[in-house]
Amino acid sequence: MVIQMLEKDLGYKVEVAVVNCADYGVPQLRERAVFIASSIGPASFPKTTHADPKTEKLLKEGRHPWVTVAQAIGDLPPPAFEEDVLGGGPLSLYGEHPSDYARSMRTSDAFPYNHITRGYKASVLDIIREMRPGQTWDAESERMQAKYELAIARHAKAKGISEKRARRELERSGAINPVFYKDYYWSAYTRLAWDAPALTITANANFLGSGRFSHPEELRGITMREAARLQSFDDDFRFVTSMTDDNDTGRIGVGMDMIGEAVPPGLSQAIALHLAAQLDARSPANAKSENAAKAPVKKAKKALASKD
Repeated sequence: MVIQMLEKDLGYKVEVAVVNCADYGVPQLRERAVFIASSIGPASFPKTTHADPKTEKLLKEGRHPWVTVAQAIGDLPPPAFEEDVLGGGPLSLYGEHPSDYARSMRTSDAFPYNHITRGYKASVLDIIREMRPGQTWDAESERMQAKYELAIARHAKAKGISEKRARRELERSGAINPVFYKDYYWSAYTRLAWDAPALTITANANFLGSGRFSHPEELRGITMREAARLQSFDDDFRFVTSMTDDNDTGRIGVGMDMIGEAVPPGLSQAIALHLAAQLDARSPANAKSENAAKAPVKKAKKALASKD
């Protein structure tokens, strides 16, 4: 309906594609439908610059491997909890040997704001403590259930009781976490993988049960700054989360809303620069120079035609 209205009713040329942000250098497997409508002729999408490292053919054609989580956030130090005490600090807070991507993000004159995470309930930490980087909830719950079944069988045999009773006893003692017998969304409570892009960073990245928002190694969720890096916001971009509180960069839920609901700047830049080049090519000055270049050819053809 939208395309029909733009093309037939308004006279635009429309191009539509589902783009993966990782294909444009954003360290995130975020797919979005993008519409480009042009009133001055056909438009097109920019060529992708990155590709899945498993697709050797594309890499041989000159594309770069996807930017990974390690390349995006590996140079950031352990964060502050609850209060943004690192923001505005010395640049020496950064880690050494940054990746090319991390180096491109370091645009701030001081250590960036928003590198802060929240505290989580012990029950949530007990879950992510068991999670391995990059694995799904289904895979991890299946692994934990297999581990528990062995413990149940041993306990039942040692006590001479039924496995049902053994499971209840182990749950009461804390040796079994019953949450791993529940069905959740496939990426719930899962950890980011160092060697791959992130999954989609959403406005709910503050809540670990909502997706893959746990740090690959540390017992915590990602910070606002880490989420921003994964969205391709450079470090000079400060997320102001309150216009009244002194702690104006510390309201994590507000910051994650802004970060997760945004279009990644890396994707926006790739599309904007490509369209700008197309517009420049169609500017009156370029059209005039093109006509001037074609004039001798037209004159020669006209002379040849008159001789015939």
